Amino acid sequence: AGAGKYEVSKAGKQHGAAAKFASTDSAEKVIGGCSDNNGGCDPKATCSFNAKTNAVICTCKTGYTNTGTAANVVCKDSCTVNNGGCDANAICSYDAATNAVKCSCKGGYTNTGSAVNVVCTDSCTVNNGGCDANAICSYDATTNAVKCSCKGGYTNTGSSVNVVCKDSCTVNNGGCDANAICSYDATTNAVKCTCKAGYSNTGSAVNAVCE
Repeated sequence: AGAGKYEVSKAGKQHGAAAKFASTDSAEKVIGGCSDNNGGCDPKATCSFNAKTNAVICTCKTGYTNTGTAANVVCKDSCTVNNGGCDANAICSYDAATNAVKCSCKGGYTNTGSAVNVVCTDSCTVNNGGCDANAICSYDATTNAVKCSCKGGYTNTGSSVNVVCKDSCTVNNGGCDANAICSYDATTNAVKCTCKAGYSNTGSAVNAVCE
């Protein structure tokens, strides 16, 4: 983000006339008119001087954007102007070394662009948010960070941070009694425990105890 460079006619200032401006891509040596009140430039602008045209050049410093005109350069904090040019789902900040605008996707969003052109996309739509293939991607209600939860019939054998979803019946018999057969509900895929032949369920439909 930033403005172009604009020239103010020194002669125009001396005679009280309206200042003349012309765009330029050149970087001139800082001399002459810049020694007096930053050449009349905004305090957050860099003043330089064109010896050929006898004009002052005002250029907003890195991290600032010209919200004025070619004739009146006004330098504003870039992050306060259209979010610094960042994606609507990005946070605008500044590089500690250069003060250049830095765009970082908010929680729950993933950069599908590049380091230079940050494009923030709903994380759950990008590789399932990084969740296991057998997990459901959602968002934390407070932080909006990605949350991975194993689907019905799958058990997390990893951790709360690194969710790994395994077929539940392969993990401790799906939590069923040692004398029960672990299977899955045809509709919900939830674990279903059925006592083996020769055993009776003395528990309940939810908690089968096979004796």
